[in-house]
Amino acid sequence: MELRYTAKSREGQLTNGVLNTASLSEAQQMLREQGLFPLSFQESKSHTASRFTFSTKRRSGIRRTDLLMLTSQLAIMCQSGIDLAEAIRSAAEDARNPRLRKLLDELFRDISSGNPVSVAMKQHVDVFGEAYVASIAAAESAGTINEVLSRLAEQIRNEIRLRSTLQSTLAYPLILIGIAAVVVNALVFFVLPQFGKVFVSLGRPAPPMTQLLLDTAQVLRNHSLLLLAGLVITMLALWRIRHTEQATRCWDRIVLNLPLLRDASRLLLAGRMFRLIGTMLQTGIPLLESVRLCRSAVKNQFFRRVFDNIEREVLNGNGIAKTIREANFIPAGAAQMIATAEKTGKLGMVMLLIGEYYEDDGERHVRQLVRLLEPAVIVVMGVFVAIVVLAVIVPLLDVSTMSH
Repeated sequence: MELRYTAKSREGQLTNGVLNTASLSEAQQMLREQGLFPLSFQESKSHTASRFTFSTKRRSGIRRTDLLMLTSQLAIMCQSGIDLAEAIRSAAEDARNPRLRKLLDELFRDISSGNPVSVAMKQHVDVFGEAYVASIAAAESAGTINEVLSRLAEQIRNEIRLRSTLQSTLAYPLILIGIAAVVVNALVFFVLPQFGKVFVSLGRPAPPMTQLLLDTAQVLRNHSLLLLAGLVITMLALWRIRHTEQATRCWDRIVLNLPLLRDASRLLLAGRMFRLIGTMLQTGIPLLESVRLCRSAVKNQFFRRVFDNIEREVLNGNGIAKTIREANFIPAGAAQMIATAEKTGKLGMVMLLIGEYYEDDGERHVRQLVRLLEPAVIVVMGVFVAIVVLAVIVPLLDVSTMSH
């Protein structure tokens, strides 16, 4: 096949040309023998384009766990010597999810009609994502389908594990906050009204703090529907504002710079960026295409700007370590490791290792933050209950003591 390539020399000069090779891996090897570092490849005559956009939408009803199970199953079958098309047919027979079974049947029909697997998968990009399809296309060209499927399965497994860890870590403080909300509502709508009747029956005025609580509870009860409507309108307005460019940029800046949150958020976002690029490079996709594939997988605008800067530097024939070093929200030390990896030609492996390390460290920071949040919620609940006790029950005890 005929491949148009863009590469850079050790001196940083860009070179463009055309190679006639049997596979992508052979083209990469030919360029390395010439002392060139491949940046991007594009087939002159192929169904598969080299430029993809990373899609993270999952509107098909097929969960990430289903995709993980499918990818792992295909990897095991292919390592056992089964052809990928036959592996897809077998997976379709075993699939319990009817939508997944229908998708696999369509894939097998497309492959049986002569289409490459990557072309058939591209018809279902809402399930697989463009990066997944691009990895399969690179694997078909290089003949490394077994290795690529294993890497894709590991990547999806890491994503699911990270999401599950964060959800389980945050579940307990969220439950505490929910309990606190229930307690507050019970005090406002049920407990305080009864105490107000007691003071009226005694014919004594309530102390100022007690009266403030009683008046506040009365206002909330009398205007509950109006307040609820206002809350809903406010939430809808915030939701609309949240999706504007200015609000998104402001929120992304807060996430990266909020004192309690920034250590965890910076590590998790940087780890995701490095892991995605490292995985793409390890599957045989050139650096420039890897950057373009992974850019939209990171939603934070400041990190997406880093992707833009990396792409510009690569097109200019420069390394990416300088751009990483200039981004002050990326953990220190990453730029030096990447600079060393660029010199040794092990950029994919090093970025993958850096990404996994930063994600693990980010999880550790999240757990530490939650351990601080849990007692804080309990203390706030205790303070509120103490205020109610001091403002209502203590005056009642005083009245009871004086009456005796």
